[in-house]
Amino acid sequence: MADDDAPKQECPAGAPLWMCTFSDLMSLLLCFFVLLLSFSTMDAQKYKQVAGSMKDAFGIQRDNRFTGSPSGEIMDSTAFLSTPLAVKIQQDINDEVALERKAGKVEVELTHDGLLIRMKDAVAFEAGKASLRDEAIAIINKIGKVVAGLDVKITVSGHTDNIPIKGGGAFSSNWSLSTARAVSVVEYWAEKFQIPTSRMSAVGFADGLPLRPNDTPEGRAANRRVEFKIQANQQANTIEELSKMLAPQK
Repeated sequence: MADDDAPKQECPAGAPLWMCTFSDLMSLLLCFFVLLLSFSTMDAQKYKQVAGSMKDAFGIQRDNRFTGSPSGEIMDSTAFLSTPLAVKIQQDINDEVALERKAGKVEVELTHDGLLIRMKDAVAFEAGKASLRDEAIAIINKIGKVVAGLDVKITVSGHTDNIPIKGGGAFSSNWSLSTARAVSVVEYWAEKFQIPTSRMSAVGFADGLPLRPNDTPEGRAANRRVEFKIQANQQANTIEELSKMLAPQK
């Protein structure tokens, strides 16, 4: 009977006190995962705009510029990517060929080893020929104006689809055609902008590096292209050198 008469402790009304701390923890975790999701699906154009704004605000920026989502990419600064020169070249070229990029004629992409500019084959050359079209010359002039005075190496590469060239033409194979097209660009730049030959190279890949399968007309059209890879000759190591790179051209 003594146990039955013992006073019973009443629980306070409402949730226990530890629930407040637990709820705060869950809210923070939810916010954390929402942020992770938002970064993984970051819009490329908005990312570029923010990166450019950061450069203007803080002067020298050690930030990678990507045309795709930064998710899964190597974000550590290495060689060309670590210098403001890469950022400046990409910004200047994007400004120069803004209309062509909007029309889908030119693509600009920052890769792990340099800035890659891709020009559609139909824009650059007539079918089976290696002479530059007027439209291509206008684009090449814009790119050449940006890179001519910079300490960079330029590799121009020609690419074709896998359709063999018919006999009787000026070129016996896609190898010779793709190489001749790359040489046309290099020779034009050497004459127009006096870019030293030590800074330029031309190479033909034929159909060896396709962007898309060659089993559709659209895929073959995407594979017919001319690419320009721009790489820094040397990395700036001092604030003075970096400031010179970012200084506006007079």
